[in-house]
Amino acid sequence: MSDLVTEGAKGLHTESLRSFTIDEQATWTQLFTSLHGVRKEMAWSGFNAALDELEMGGDQIPDLQNINHILQKKTGWRGVPVNGLEDGYSFYPALARREFPIGNFIRDGKSLGYTPAPDIFHDLYGHIPFFMDADYADFCFRYGVLASRYLNNVPKLKMYERFFWFCVEFPLVETLVGRKIFGAGIISSLVESIYSLSEKPKTLPFDIRTICLQDYRIDQIQPILFVLRSPAQLYHCLPDLEETINILAS
Repeated sequence: MSDLVTEGAKGLHTESLRSFTIDEQATWTQLFTSLHGVRKEMAWSGFNAALDELEMGGDQIPDLQNINHILQKKTGWRGVPVNGLEDGYSFYPALARREFPIGNFIRDGKSLGYTPAPDIFHDLYGHIPFFMDADYADFCFRYGVLASRYLNNVPKLKMYERFFWFCVEFPLVETLVGRKIFGAGIISSLVESIYSLSEKPKTLPFDIRTICLQDYRIDQIQPILFVLRSPAQLYHCLPDLEETINILAS
């Protein structure tokens, strides 16, 4: 079962992260520590560099204010705590403001591989390091602006959601040192990470039309993953994505 759910009711933004208990802090430490080998061997190199630059470690849940101070200086983005789930009607406008929702809770320490909604580990550990890369951050800003134009067009919005799922949450990428994890939904899960680079998933080359037509389920390990030739292939695709979706939805 996947440890990520991204669909649901609009979350309520809060001013800051709540206080976490000793047990909740221990859950962060356990998750962070368990993924040590994954991020060193399987993750896109920019992810590891960003963790160091953000000073994000496993001792405790990071102070979001400190993370935002570093992140805003680097790319103009910030994490925003939310209580509840964000749907597309609030999520994409947040991206267009250069804000990424951060779930204001952490999964149950007795069930580390599963969370009923995106928690602070998925959001803060899985997503935020990618936003330290200027090109990635700019892509997500432009994606938020583009998808927000279609909030009242259900067929088109569904395709934008599919694209985000496969190309931000669950993509792989080819590099000079081999295929690596490039998605937050993968890198924040030990099971998904090991599975993604095994022989088990069906891996397909990045293709906008195929991705837009590909359904997915949020309650299982992803059986289909798409592979980018490089991050730049994703960053430069938005004009073609909009044209393709307009054609498919016509």
